[in-house]
Amino acid sequence: MKRALLSLLADPQSGTTLDLCDAPQGDKEVVSGILANANGGSYPVRTGIPRFVTTADSMQLQTRDAFAYKWRRRETYDSPAMKSFTADWLTEKYGFGSLTEWASYFDSRNRILDLGCGSGLSSSLWLDTDTWSGEAMWVGADISEAIDVASDRLSHIPNTHFVQADAMQPPFRSGSFDTIFSEGVLHHTPSTRLALHQAATLLAPGGEIHFYVYRKKGPIREFTDDYVREQLQALSNEEAWETMRSLTRLGKALAELDVQVELEEDVPILGMKAGQHDLQRLLYYDVCKMYWNSTLSFEENVHVNFDWYRPCYAHRQTADEIRQWCSEASLRITWFHEQQSGFTVRATKETHPCAA
Repeated sequence: MKRALLSLLADPQSGTTLDLCDAPQGDKEVVSGILANANGGSYPVRTGIPRFVTTADSMQLQTRDAFAYKWRRRETYDSPAMKSFTADWLTEKYGFGSLTEWASYFDSRNRILDLGCGSGLSSSLWLDTDTWSGEAMWVGADISEAIDVASDRLSHIPNTHFVQADAMQPPFRSGSFDTIFSEGVLHHTPSTRLALHQAATLLAPGGEIHFYVYRKKGPIREFTDDYVREQLQALSNEEAWETMRSLTRLGKALAELDVQVELEEDVPILGMKAGQHDLQRLLYYDVCKMYWNSTLSFEENVHVNFDWYRPCYAHRQTADEIRQWCSEASLRITWFHEQQSGFTVRATKETHPCAA
């Protein structure tokens, strides 16, 4: 932990100041120590990372462990093909014309929080470029031990910091960041709405939050999502990963049929839209997620399916809900991108929020 991080940290439960104890004086990098509050509470610093997770929520703990397992499997997402695909997807949905433009935006900011950074894959796409000068401060926070993977992957990059923390109880002072990036994370908490509200408190007035959350699908797909997720709960992470292999093979087989289906009219009762659809994509969005992308390896496709079905918490939202929650949190939406999979939002913290 770099000592520069200390000025941003606060007790995640009380919001009070934390003092660093039992750490060698003068070292810029703190490998071990204790962060203590005035009431006797404390949080450890282990292997250079402050650790703040205290939740007893069993579903949140299961979600945490699922992502730790997934992100440790670096061979399933660290390839050039996966990074290229992810970079194209993210830059487009967040409204940037290129990876360079996206990287320049973040480099121009002051303090950036990647809330739920996992292994740092998304941020690494712009952090690990010549565009990143290191003038801005980047803080990666994740509830799981994927934060250790993020540190391994990104700590060589200037001005990067790592914290193990719960998005529902973030250990930062209010208004600490002018930018928050949270890619596909808020819906993996006990409440998407409350997680968004917590994130908003960390934004300085005029600061920006960029986030992506899942979209509520049609009734068959919603049923299937919950059914498969429930079936995986009794399995270990290894067993759940293995179970996803057959689902992935089904997606591959359907994609290779290369069959087009023409729907002459909407089917509102099933949430299906009129038009021409690839059979695999029609079933994918409206019946059962069976992800397949032929530019990725088989294990990378399994990774995507595991990511969807394994976590207990994986809430889906409507556009109206997202807009309402942003309004409640004094966030003014400046970009709202709708896909069948979810919503990508950029919003600004109101400088003078109206009284309720």
